[in-house]
Amino acid sequence: MADYTSVPQHDNDEVGHTYDRPQRGAFLRKKSTLLLATAAIALLTTTAYFIGASNELSPRKVHFEDVNISGRHFAQGLAKCRAIKRENKHVYPAPESRTKNQRFVNGTVPTLFKNGYIFDGENESFKGDILIDQGLIVQIGHGIEAPKGVKVVDLKGHIITPGIVDMHSHFGVDSWPALEATSDTNEMTQPLTPFIRSIDGFNPSDPAREWILSGGVTTSLILPGSGNVMGGEAYTVKMRKVDTLSTDDMLVQAGEDEKWRYMKMACGENPKRVYGEYFNKMPSTRLGEGWLLRDQFAKATELRRAQDDWCHAAEELPRWGRHRLDKPFPEDLQYESLVGILRDEVKLNIHCYETHDLEAMVRHSNEYKFKIAAFHHGLDAYRVPEILKRAYNGIPTVATFAGKFGYKKEAFQSSVNAPKILAEAGIPVAMKSDHPVLNSQHLVYEAAQAHHYGLSELLSIASVTTVPAKALGLDHRIGKIAVGMDADVVIWERHPLSLGSHPLQVYIDGIPQIEDVDESEWSVQEEPLKFEEYPDLVAPKAKDACTEKSESGVFTGIKKIILNDNEEELVSQSGDLSVVIEHGVVVCTGHCDRHKTAMKESGGPIYHLGGEGVVLPSLLSVGAPNLGLIEIAAEDSTGDGHPNLASGILAAADGLKFGGLHMDEAYKAGILTGVTAPDSDHVVQGLSVAFATGAENALSSGAAIIKEKVALHVRVGQDSKSTLFPTVSSQIAYLRTTLKKALASSSLAPNDEFSAVVRGKLPLVIEVDNRDEIIRLIQLKKELEKEGAKLKIALLSATEAWTVAEHLAEAEIGVILRPYLCTPVQWTAQKCLPGAPLSKETGLSVLYKAGVNVGLAAHEPEDVRQLSWIAAWARSDLNISEKEAIGFVSWNLAKIVGLPTGPSGLVIYNGNPFEFGAKVSAIIGGGKAGIQCNPRAF
Repeated sequence: MADYTSVPQHDNDEVGHTYDRPQRGAFLRKKSTLLLATAAIALLTTTAYFIGASNELSPRKVHFEDVNISGRHFAQGLAKCRAIKRENKHVYPAPESRTKNQRFVNGTVPTLFKNGYIFDGENESFKGDILIDQGLIVQIGHGIEAPKGVKVVDLKGHIITPGIVDMHSHFGVDSWPALEATSDTNEMTQPLTPFIRSIDGFNPSDPAREWILSGGVTTSLILPGSGNVMGGEAYTVKMRKVDTLSTDDMLVQAGEDEKWRYMKMACGENPKRVYGEYFNKMPSTRLGEGWLLRDQFAKATELRRAQDDWCHAAEELPRWGRHRLDKPFPEDLQYESLVGILRDEVKLNIHCYETHDLEAMVRHSNEYKFKIAAFHHGLDAYRVPEILKRAYNGIPTVATFAGKFGYKKEAFQSSVNAPKILAEAGIPVAMKSDHPVLNSQHLVYEAAQAHHYGLSELLSIASVTTVPAKALGLDHRIGKIAVGMDADVVIWERHPLSLGSHPLQVYIDGIPQIEDVDESEWSVQEEPLKFEEYPDLVAPKAKDACTEKSESGVFTGIKKIILNDNEEELVSQSGDLSVVIEHGVVVCTGHCDRHKTAMKESGGPIYHLGGEGVVLPSLLSVGAPNLGLIEIAAEDSTGDGHPNLASGILAAADGLKFGGLHMDEAYKAGILTGVTAPDSDHVVQGLSVAFATGAENALSSGAAIIKEKVALHVRVGQDSKSTLFPTVSSQIAYLRTTLKKALASSSLAPNDEFSAVVRGKLPLVIEVDNRDEIIRLIQLKKELEKEGAKLKIALLSATEAWTVAEHLAEAEIGVILRPYLCTPVQWTAQKCLPGAPLSKETGLSVLYKAGVNVGLAAHEPEDVRQLSWIAAWARSDLNISEKEAIGFVSWNLAKIVGLPTGPSGLVIYNGNPFEFGAKVSAIIGGGKAGIQCNPRAF
């Protein structure tokens, strides 16, 4: 770097300094004065020449016009110095002073929203009207009169909120469908790429855009991925389609000269795995990550210092004559964005999970004096809020998930209580999607879960509005409903934090985004949903109550009991139903006065549920990948291992591990029975096993292994392509050949699972998504049955099954949807219905109405504890009874895989499990003895 402690000087008239020139008339009035002036100038010029000609004659080095910097470049450097030192950078006018949104589209009709409940992002809801014009919110109040030419929208008591802000998305750089050609998230050719920009790979035509905005998301921060220590620059976009198909026109700050910039970095497992495990280079450890980051910031600090020295030297030039420095303003594109971070012109967002990783970044921030705008994911952050407060120049926001856990070591000790804990410690909390990891269309569901686990209603709504807007430095425009803010608003079908809620309409820059919306069909709502505060279970004070020794007891204060599909549900509005347990056996459900009296007389324990209790059978998980087989998917040592091409038929029972976190969380959520299949690169996955999720081990009393061989699982499609089966056609050919060979066999060999399949003794579960592959399997079933086979076939995953629903019903093929709410992420599974408000139907609703036996499965093992909510969401979409919805996650699945449909245990809730707020109060069965009270998610 150049040394600017001395001040080189040059003649130039483009410097830009202001100085006073003497008036010509003052010197030339007399000839003598002119001669004296000429002599003086000559003397000064001669002196300057000799001083400049020899550095030894002057303590300050000076140079003239023969150096390699032009006046124009010097002027550009001075302009950059002025920009660096300007004090009002990113200081924006008060919102109420704005008269027009820069993104406003000429011809947009002003709109008046009347009779709505306004959640402004900061305060309690209130009823009122909102007028928007010029892409801005221009008036909020009661009884606003509609100006001429304004469109009036009667909200009919529906809730209106600010547009949702997703501060962690890969929309547009990780486009649907997932192809090598559309993957532009990570530049994983070197671990340090702060100089790359997501805008250069952003695809405005990503099909996800329409889905995302239909969920109320109006603004997204488009980040590079987390494979690198320094991933690159990010950009904020609005989800409104622009006619130009221009990325630049989608930017939130399109048309503004001074935009906030954003940077993505990462710490922990991802970079060290990518470069250590795959490339065998630094960083292979967190130590290497720390060095690389510090080295980069040290070089950026040196560049910043050189820039400051240059600016100081330029300012110290004499204010007379024509002078400039002999070196250009110091710049290096490789470090430019890092210097921007050091100057607080680039907001830094860091992917970071564990406590020591968070602290390392806090340490780095103080060493190099840079501000951290947000930690992303941060599932361990709740454990160290005081460390977060040590970060340089401000507390970072934590942008996190509400319920994800355990998918890698970094996520293993996460807690559902984290958002509440962080908020109570004074840490700003935002919910984010990591789209397409989670479909950003359902970002509000993350906020709703956070509310269920204790985050207040206001902070839950703020977690997807005001908090991320402020973290992005855009809270002067988005994230609130206030005069002068951008007209990005969402009208909700019901309370946005209620299960299954979706927008009725979304406005961005004052423009409605969802087509074919008939406002006259909107229902009338009297007031926003008030979340129930259900009473906690009052357990008896008896010594052994709520332990494995509590074999008998009475539960009172129950409003509803649903046990199986063959019995009518019992309902009592007064909440006077009961459940009686004697010696570990349920002996009475309903009106059990005689049993209650006997229990009281014997001094048995009485459990009170306050009149709001609900009793359900055990829920059943079928198809959640690796539940009980691998505890941490990224770590082979934590379970059975990863896929291979083993030719023999694997049995999941041989690799089953009890007592893990995932299994325990499933049990505490009321999923008392799990069915898991092996995972293999082979077409044949293996035999699934049914087990009690609460059992200590396979030898535990109470049938830990419910059924050792449940079904034979096979897989057809992209995920089963391998060296042995490189094509889908080879996979189906193998399946056909093997089944026909088994059918031709004269006897049922005891260990021949395919013989059991073709004779109807063992269900065949086929994981498949594509419509045409499903059709071929339907035809194969019919072909084999004509030859005498008896097949019980079910499809798993089945994204495009709805397109042939009637054929599946006619062929008596069941379907296990995984997940319930699909996305068109696969090239061969793009026929995926988005659901409301974009489509009136979902894949489930089409299958259900066609008479197909349908069940629902968790997409990931950590999602198993959400099964009751998934069923509730389906109930909301289909407008069916609670009992029918329970079937999707219990007896429907049991019928599909050949398990008993009766309850294998009871789950007692303190309220309606089909709404957020209710919690499991007690569990009877599921592999544990006694009565387990108030199990809580970790």
